[in-house]
Amino acid sequence: MQKPCALLDFDDCRRLGVLLHEEARHYRRLLRLAVRQNSYMQRQDVDRLASNAREWATYLPRADAARIARERLLNRLAGARDLSGPAASVEGLLEHTDLTARPAVINALREVRHAAARLARQNEQNRILAEFCLDLAREETEIFKRVVLEDPTGCYDDGARNTERGPGGVIVRQA
Repeated sequence: MQKPCALLDFDDCRRLGVLLHEEARHYRRLLRLAVRQNSYMQRQDVDRLASNAREWATYLPRADAARIARERLLNRLAGARDLSGPAASVEGLLEHTDLTARPAVINALREVRHAAARLARQNEQNRILAEFCLDLAREETEIFKRVVLEDPTGCYDDGARNTERGPGGVIVRQA
């Protein structure tokens, strides 16, 4: 017969809740950066995109560190209770939590999931926009190459002035 598992007490739940709130805070910061990144891509603001990328490089390791700290605490708490596999997750540990201590952990877990889901959605939108921008740049490059480099006739009249087609006849579209 398996020995009963010790319950997580208020102190364990408080430490776990603090780490979950910290992780959620970092995800919300990254979400703000992701929203800005989307705006900067739409406006083609290269300087602000570069600045935003530097901020990502600063805050992403902090978010990773918060996640790792939470995972380490979970592993310690689960190990102290001889739990492994899915039982070592936050949800698994909740089954071994004092009923009066659960709400704080549940609320913090909900906060992390909400922030992480919003960040994932924004990152996916940014990925789609970046692909569109790259496709557009490739298309415009091909038009420029074809019209200006391969067939420069029609760009200038006999007096070396631009024709009505404009410089190279390149069509410009914006995202």
